[in-house]
Amino acid sequence: MLLLAVGLGYENGLGQADRFIYDNLVKATQRQAPSDVVIVAIDEFSIASLGRWPWQRRTHAQLLDILTAAKAKAVGMDIIFAEPQYVSDDDALLATALANNKRTVLPVLIERTPAGLQPTLPLPAFRQAANGLGHIHFTFEADGVVRGIYLQENLHGISWPQFALAVFNAAHSNDERNANVDSTAAADNANAGLTDILQGDHLARIPYAGGPGHFKTISYIDVLSGKIPASFFTDKYVLVGATASGIASTFATPVTTDHEAMSGVEINANILTGLIEDRNISTAARWQTILFTLLSTSLALLACRYFSPFGALGLTLFLASLISALTYGAFLEELWIPPSAAVLMVVIVYPLWSWRRLEAALAYLSEEFARLNQTTPMVLRHANETTRIKNSDYLDRQIAAIRIAANRSRDMHQFVIDNLNSMPDATLVLSQTGELLMYNRIAREYFGTLGLDKAQTPTLEAIFSKFDMPPDVGTTRSDWREALLHSTPGNTAVEIETRDINKGEFLIKSAPSRMTDGSMLGWIVSLIDVTSLRAAERRREESLNFISHDMRVPQSSILALIQLQRNPSTAFAIPEFLNRIEKSVETTLNLADDFVHLAKAESQSYQLQDTDFSSLLAEAADDMWAFAHGKSITIVVDAHEVGNCWLNVDRSLLIRALGNLLSNAIKFSPKGSEIVCSARPVHTNTGSSVICNISDHGKGISETDLAAIFSPFLRADEQDRDGVGLGLAFVKMVVERHNGTIEVSSTVGKGSTFTITLPCVIG
Repeated sequence: MLLLAVGLGYENGLGQADRFIYDNLVKATQRQAPSDVVIVAIDEFSIASLGRWPWQRRTHAQLLDILTAAKAKAVGMDIIFAEPQYVSDDDALLATALANNKRTVLPVLIERTPAGLQPTLPLPAFRQAANGLGHIHFTFEADGVVRGIYLQENLHGISWPQFALAVFNAAHSNDERNANVDSTAAADNANAGLTDILQGDHLARIPYAGGPGHFKTISYIDVLSGKIPASFFTDKYVLVGATASGIASTFATPVTTDHEAMSGVEINANILTGLIEDRNISTAARWQTILFTLLSTSLALLACRYFSPFGALGLTLFLASLISALTYGAFLEELWIPPSAAVLMVVIVYPLWSWRRLEAALAYLSEEFARLNQTTPMVLRHANETTRIKNSDYLDRQIAAIRIAANRSRDMHQFVIDNLNSMPDATLVLSQTGELLMYNRIAREYFGTLGLDKAQTPTLEAIFSKFDMPPDVGTTRSDWREALLHSTPGNTAVEIETRDINKGEFLIKSAPSRMTDGSMLGWIVSLIDVTSLRAAERRREESLNFISHDMRVPQSSILALIQLQRNPSTAFAIPEFLNRIEKSVETTLNLADDFVHLAKAESQSYQLQDTDFSSLLAEAADDMWAFAHGKSITIVVDAHEVGNCWLNVDRSLLIRALGNLLSNAIKFSPKGSEIVCSARPVHTNTGSSVICNISDHGKGISETDLAAIFSPFLRADEQDRDGVGLGLAFVKMVVERHNGTIEVSSTVGKGSTFTITLPCVIG
């Protein structure tokens, strides 16, 4: 691309494309015609008034006398006076008028004759009288448009300036005649032995001020007739030339259209205006064009290399716009830099680079697809994959293969995500440096307050800040990064058991994850909630203790009684013996019954049904009536306010729970006391609920025992040997499984009040 840029820059443009741009720039920079340049036109109206062309030379002499009297700054007569006119003394009159004016320039026309190129010069008398001569040739480019001139042309060793330049020089000649007039006088006899080659010097571009009709143009006849006052031409450049069709030479220029042309005198007016305004459009040198094209191409190549395709496209368009702006700016400064080569290079760099980039990408993706096809599990392959690739061209096949690879990648990613989310434990995927890469749904729920979904990834220390510090590693105090990611022999898994701020117990496992080549990829950290497992282990130990101690005690008592009864000296009376046996058996049955009910309360199989709370409380009180009556205790039920409160509960379990509370109240209340069971509804914005208070007048519970009153296998009164502390644990389990709460308030020596709150479905 750089070599091509140098070659196009050396050619200094792309021909017609640059000519088109140049012409439009010329049109865009047209300016007002100067007031001191006037064209006296030999137009159709003048020919109709003065007769057919050519006119008598006394007519031109009369025009020159008018311009001389008006003191015109300079006169350029674009009329060929190469042959004598045998009418009276017309030639003498014109020669005299030329001599009197002193600032008139006549044209030189170089024509091809049988003898070769020869200059067609004015008559010697006119040459001697004129201020100077100027060639009237224009340079034509490949499309036939006049864009430039040679300021000097040489033939047979004689030089002539351009016609407009000669007029400009005549205006500043201080009444001195141009030297080229005398040198031309000997041209007729100086041709022998000279090279028949026309040479031009100082090629210049014409700074067109405007198109046809842009300059002040006055009809020839209007000047002769005095319609235009002579003072109008004072201190002005006057160009006299033909504009009438048939006698005027017309040319295509940048400021003309396909349907019009510009006369030679108007082109000379534009050239003269440029000389007056000191405008000179120069063309950039080859090295400048090469540098301009090369720099533009280099920037486009760098954009494609270091920017994304979209960014490179934007920069390519920006460079094309910048080249256009620079070209326009340089043209305003009268420097023409052909931009089409630079624009072309900038424009073609992007598609060529994109093609090469696409080829490389397709080749790479083809290799990766083949590799992926070998390693993808069959479960992730689709049955119609092969069908999609057939019956298509190469690009379609590559796109189909990429689409299949992308689908497999997405399927694999979804497969990993689904498996990660299906894990029952919170799982984190960390990089080798401890940065969080992935996490599952359980981790998001557990660590939600740490902002795992935010753009800023939390640190490992922040994630594990809610856990107790990990155990020491070796002899140093460790942090979580060192504890979880430290290198073990063979990078084996690490297991740490700890607690969080909610006293939950967790087993944290950190296992290495490796890439296909065996190198380390990162770490997979699992947080296993073992709170229930540890609680179950403790419950198992308590159950074993219960079975080995509390349930064995009554059985051991029965065996001891039997041993004593066999010995006549220690035997009890039969009624007393049976009473003791009966009491031990009842104790065993009660213990077993409490244990079974607690296990049922902890199970998942509740038989829910809609029932009113007042009937539940009444039935529980009826069940405890005989027990209360035996101790002369009265149970007062006040539940008329909750007659319309319906609950969705397991009726038998809830009656049993209420019965346990009443049984404890009766057991620890003195004879003749009263137990009050009251219930009332409560309505809030979140719904309705029923609150039940069961109050006794027993000895109360100490503050130290209140904290663990609902724990299983705990007795609030160690003197009570009829139970093992399962009753209140059962009550708490049943109430909480029904989305309720239970609280207790107690004063030692005055009694206790248990408060149950349960949500209503109707009420």
